[in-house]
Amino acid sequence: MVRRGVRMTPIIEPVILALDAYFKEANLKATVTSGERTSGDQLVIIRKYAANFAVDVEFPEIKTCGVLDKIDFGAEKIFTWQRAWSRLLEKGIIINPPLDAKPLFDYIRDGVNKKGITIGKSPHYYGKAFDIGGGIDHDPTNELEVIKNAMGKVRGLKGYLIERNQNCLHCDCQ
Repeated sequence: MVRRGVRMTPIIEPVILALDAYFKEANLKATVTSGERTSGDQLVIIRKYAANFAVDVEFPEIKTCGVLDKIDFGAEKIFTWQRAWSRLLEKGIIINPPLDAKPLFDYIRDGVNKKGITIGKSPHYYGKAFDIGGGIDHDPTNELEVIKNAMGKVRGLKGYLIERNQNCLHCDCQ
């Protein structure tokens, strides 16, 4: 099932349709909770997580800034949302920025500190990704097993990433 309001693209739609058979075979109902997203949509998600993890208390500008707004940060200008986004990464909340940006704080992923390394916009921005919600048990483990089974069999399904803090399974397509 695709949640109402999810923006589909010609890249993700055939993958989602093909996965239906795998979920049916596993006797599991799944919901696609996100598809294509704009930079503005991504900022809204960052705001939500900033509020959930009290990052908006440390960086209150996240509550009202626009995607392109900038502030002074030492000798450089950064996006106004960049400090809050960077703190979320530091806390282990995996989320792409609304626009290409560098984390300002330590962000360890796969044993590498990504502080100062440009991270690109979400594949959702390009219409090449979708998320499957963790279902009524609020755990995407069941959905993960179905996706693992479908890997290499569903044309266009390129990869996945479990996002436990977001209670979803992110799927990349090509």
